[in-house]
Amino acid sequence: MTEGKEISYSIAMAANIPPPNPMVLTGNWNTNWDNFRDEFEDYALATGLHEKPNEVQAATLRSLMGSECRHIYRHNLTLTARQQCDAKAILDALENYFKPARNVIYERFVFGSCKQEEGESVHNFVTRLREKSATCEYGGLKDELIRDKIVLGIANEDTRRRLLRERDLTLVTAIEMCRTAEVTDMRMRAMEIETPRSNVDTVHAVARQTFRQNQSRQSNSPRTVNTESPVACKYCGNTHTRGKEHCPAYGKPCRACGTNNHFAKVCLKSKRRVSEGKIHCLDDITPCSELNSESDIYMHESIGAVHSRGKKWFVTLRLHNKQQQCQLDSGATCNVMSYKDKINLAPDTHLLPSDTRLKLYSGELMSSMGTFKTECVIRGRKHKLEFEIVKTSQHPLLSGSTCERLGLMQFTVPNDLHIVDHVQHGPLSKEQLLSRYDDVFNMPVESVPGEVHFEVDESITPVQCAPRNVPIAMKVAVKAQLDKYEADGHMTSVTEPTDWISNMVIVKKPEKLRVCIDPKHLNQALKRSHYIMPTLEDVLYKLPKARIFTLVDARDAFLQCKLDEESSFMTTFWTPWGRKRWLKLPFGVSVAPEIYQRKQHELLAGLKGIEPIADDVLIVGCGDTDDEAERDHDVKLLALMERCRSVKLRLGLKKLQFKVKDVHFHGHILSAKGLKPDPDKVRAILDMPNPSDAKGVQRLIGFANYLAKFMPHLSAVCEPLRRLLDKDTPWHWLPKHKAAVQEMKSLASSMPVLRYYDVTKPVTIQSDSSQRGLGCCLMQEGQPVAFASRALTPTEQNYAQIEKECLSIVFSCQRFHHYLYGRELVTAETDHKPLIAIFSKPLLNAPKRLQSMLLTLQNYSLKVIYKPGPEMYISDTLSRATAQCTGRGTAYQRQAICSLQQEQQDVQQINQADYLNVTDHRLAQIRQHTDKDEHLQSLKSMALAGWPYLKEETPFTVREYWTFRDEISVQNGVLFRGQKVIIPKSLRPEMLTRIHSSHVGGDACYRQARETLYWPNMQAEIKDFVSNCTTCNEYAHEQQKETMMSHELPTRAWQIVSMDLFSHRQKDYLLIVDHYSDFWEIELLPDLSAETVIKRCKAQFARQGQPDKVITDNGPQFTAQFKRFASEWEFDRVTSSPRHPKANCKAESAVKIAKNLLSRAT
Repeated sequence: MTEGKEISYSIAMAANIPPPNPMVLTGNWNTNWDNFRDEFEDYALATGLHEKPNEVQAATLRSLMGSECRHIYRHNLTLTARQQCDAKAILDALENYFKPARNVIYERFVFGSCKQEEGESVHNFVTRLREKSATCEYGGLKDELIRDKIVLGIANEDTRRRLLRERDLTLVTAIEMCRTAEVTDMRMRAMEIETPRSNVDTVHAVARQTFRQNQSRQSNSPRTVNTESPVACKYCGNTHTRGKEHCPAYGKPCRACGTNNHFAKVCLKSKRRVSEGKIHCLDDITPCSELNSESDIYMHESIGAVHSRGKKWFVTLRLHNKQQQCQLDSGATCNVMSYKDKINLAPDTHLLPSDTRLKLYSGELMSSMGTFKTECVIRGRKHKLEFEIVKTSQHPLLSGSTCERLGLMQFTVPNDLHIVDHVQHGPLSKEQLLSRYDDVFNMPVESVPGEVHFEVDESITPVQCAPRNVPIAMKVAVKAQLDKYEADGHMTSVTEPTDWISNMVIVKKPEKLRVCIDPKHLNQALKRSHYIMPTLEDVLYKLPKARIFTLVDARDAFLQCKLDEESSFMTTFWTPWGRKRWLKLPFGVSVAPEIYQRKQHELLAGLKGIEPIADDVLIVGCGDTDDEAERDHDVKLLALMERCRSVKLRLGLKKLQFKVKDVHFHGHILSAKGLKPDPDKVRAILDMPNPSDAKGVQRLIGFANYLAKFMPHLSAVCEPLRRLLDKDTPWHWLPKHKAAVQEMKSLASSMPVLRYYDVTKPVTIQSDSSQRGLGCCLMQEGQPVAFASRALTPTEQNYAQIEKECLSIVFSCQRFHHYLYGRELVTAETDHKPLIAIFSKPLLNAPKRLQSMLLTLQNYSLKVIYKPGPEMYISDTLSRATAQCTGRGTAYQRQAICSLQQEQQDVQQINQADYLNVTDHRLAQIRQHTDKDEHLQSLKSMALAGWPYLKEETPFTVREYWTFRDEISVQNGVLFRGQKVIIPKSLRPEMLTRIHSSHVGGDACYRQARETLYWPNMQAEIKDFVSNCTTCNEYAHEQQKETMMSHELPTRAWQIVSMDLFSHRQKDYLLIVDHYSDFWEIELLPDLSAETVIKRCKAQFARQGQPDKVITDNGPQFTAQFKRFASEWEFDRVTSSPRHPKANCKAESAVKIAKNLLSRAT
């Protein structure tokens, strides 16, 4: 017995007082700690322990706290030696560990949510209220608030009425009245004669409140039973003929609860049955009133379980590397395991604290001992499971949600699952909708049920990108944005190691910053779920009687999907304040659209007349009349609102189209008359001006021929225009030509020239830019789906040609975002060949303006291919004949235009100089010298107008820039290669002087310069400048160190040896070490003469063998006599360089070890 135990034992025996129970680490740690500390303090006071020395008190505390608590004391607390001898310091440290800092607002919320639970006595209810109010800091209002909570939370309605009738109600009076009412009800029930019910099996089917809370119950038709056959009686537990006169329990009192008409062995209220019976049905009913700040909140989950006397279903799982049989329970809301099974699986794993209470089929409540986390592997995939540990002995239960997640069960939802049985009188107005469902439209975004898991291709190695620097001036704003994301619950900090680390990308906007990740490498490793995306054609056949439409969209759709822990860590990215990871589904992840579409279909399953595509949801009212269609519409819309409320799906207000006759839905107009093309889609074509030259006519006819199969009599209409293209025909624009153009446009506008967009077909976008405009066309199978064009702003007209071409692709993707986003592959055709190289290089190698454009395109899976300009009639025509005004447009078109204008402002505001450590004065100087440099002026012209297709066609003066022509850009008169400033020739001598101002070496100067500067042959010029520096040559080393030469590797022991002499404590030694085995021996020398050294060497060689080579230093013992010795014994003698002991490193290292060992031994 330890000293502490002897002290505590002697004190307890002397005072004849039992010691307190050890600290319990299962269940609620807060309550368990309070109980232990109170018991220990009372024990110390009663036994006089508080008068003993501090060391005795501390030893007694350690002996009484229990083995599990002692483990935490030893390994989780950092106490000084002085604090370990102070019982109060130990108690305070354990207090901080078991009871972290409280949030008063949350504690008051918990207190305010308290209500009397089913089966809970008044005494327990009042005790729970006092316990919860103790941490709310109510002060003098505590008793009054407890009184109010008793009145509001008491379960008995009659008792509440009596309490409300009291004028001067006090806490004591309220408690007494509630207790009196409770005792009276118990006595009344005891006096009643319970009528036995027929023995019919009851089946409680799965009934999730979130999906069937409003479903009306159908009454069961009576069935005929045989009253003469014996049945199992649930009142006595025996088998006998039906009827109370045959039941031996009728009129007999129960020994367990005192109620008549049943025996104790079948009593549902018996605590003995709760502790020893099997759990066949349970609900995780942890209400808000039973939670503290550390608890998991399960709001309103009430799922019954299927109970029949038929076959039970079991599955064998591998948990903690052991086989464990588990029972499948589709009605359970949480996994349950007995404490005995937990000990068998993982005896050394501690339980996590849990406040979860389990509701059994009998209505009884049971507290969980704690939560046990483990993993299982099914079909090669790891799954994390959590079990609530209970004291009962039974098979582990798997909940319905776990069975579904593991693929052990599949739940089907009937079409009539959700029925709204109440619609207010009269048509539903928009104001009524927004008022009644204010939480759906205005509450903050939450997480919908379920978690998202990313499937990863294991053959792809995880990538941990190098962190990027954030400009100092932007750090404050970036930090604020990251803090907002964390406060909203979208991301959190990461401290543990992660396999995947992406980079943070910052896009500067006028009023805020956009912070996202660059998931380029991550997207390559993610596996698609291959979920079929809905198409517009899937909706059209369902609208034969559609008359009224409403369109809503999910607000921040992806951010409503929570990631599981494994997938969340895959989205980890760098920030200057440490790593962070997304908790919600981030934008830019290639698999996100399919994941979200599947989840939205699951959330809205069973709702009729609801058509979700992407984040849009269309509600259709059908009927023969408008009134009938409106009533049908209102029922469907309210059903959708109820479902959104139950699953916490938040909707937006900006895109809401409420009860309209014509609705713009995914680029089309749906109406009662059918499907119509959107007029704004062809407006860019119809508003084109007349051609002004032969090339303009060629583009127009080529465009018309491209649409020939949709436009009858096109050849006859275009015949006058074709005559203008005849050889040697002078240009004369006549009225007949103008009439032909107008007739062709009229023909195009009077027919549906645009085909339906088909998600299952490949998509191609053609984009082109001219000096004044951008044009693009969305195509499928060679047929146009939509067109778009716009004019360039004055700033954009000064862009380099490669930037204009890239901007045209950005414009097309943004304009056709609803068509392109989420597709596996989108082919982008361009007639600018240098642009192909930009898309194949890393993002950081591109200029800043192109970086912003390429970052925008990361949301799309693009494959950019080259197509000669003459073959791109449509986009080329639109870019050179842009409409000056597109009108107000539809809501869909206005939103696209606003998005494009915002993106345009973001790109235009990018200033390359903001990312360089260059002053404004220096930039002005570079700009002036660039204007005077003829070679750079030619380079600027090439960058702005575009490069030739062949290198031989490039002027000789700029041919040296050909290999990286796609990286050259112009901004504010300064040329850049990527993010580096191209220095004019007249400034290069000054730059060389400034680069070498610190007089470091040539390599160091080049490393410093290449971050921000560039000119051809810059590295060679820097090294030449450094080598000719007078100051560096004057202070250079007179004799450079010789390069270290490596010894050859021996193939056997004692082939090559090194030897050296050393002194230790006034004694001399000879050390010989083998290069093959690193084995060494030392010999004590009586003197340092060469004869003595040679004699010792002969003795060593006689024992170990004669070496082929001996390495020594240049000491006097290894000169002439040793040279003769080497010649006689026929081995090579090699000496190290004078004053360079490192050359004989083997011997020097062994001498160091030998001296250390001699010091310890002597």
